[in-house]
Amino acid sequence: MKCQRPDFLNLNSLHRDEIQPERVELPEKLTDYLTGNEIPFSNRDNIRQKMLKFLVEEKDYLMSDISVDREIKFEIDGQQILSPVDISITFYKKTFMVWKCSSGSLVSRERQIIASARLLETYLVPFAVVANGKDLEFLDTSSEKVIGSGFQSIPSRQELMEISKGLTLKPVNKKKIIYEQRILYTYDAISCPVTCKK
Repeated sequence: MKCQRPDFLNLNSLHRDEIQPERVELPEKLTDYLTGNEIPFSNRDNIRQKMLKFLVEEKDYLMSDISVDREIKFEIDGQQILSPVDISITFYKKTFMVWKCSSGSLVSRERQIIASARLLETYLVPFAVVANGKDLEFLDTSSEKVIGSGFQSIPSRQELMEISKGLTLKPVNKKKIIYEQRILYTYDAISCPVTCKK
């Protein structure tokens, strides 16, 4: 049967702006939540600023609990590798949580942040988070399992402090360090093949 609607499949009857959505202008600068300084816009930092605000204003973490861009340094195949950790949470001079802030799939970044949690300190950082600004996953570093999804799954400062009192921090398995380094190297080589190498 022939369609009697004259506009059916007639793209000329549509306005151009109905076919092509408006482009969103991205800012050139962001205001860093912790320092108040202007920083260049990037997807990672845009997500990270939202997560920092969430941690402080909704989960009651202190700014002094939070570090950004702590560095993991190692050598692979004669190359010096420097891999930053987006956010880390520290109490009692011990790190208990690390975050990866990245757009896109959460699942694709799980193994990256687990490797970071196993290389940042001489012990396994117990918890890891991957966040894309819209959703997040809360992971147990030892088992590599997702133990929570969504913003409500992140423990408050008081809750994490209580959890941390009962934790025995496990030493890094030295036999697996090179394996974790290669995982992190692979991710960093894909996302920043020049800047992550020094």
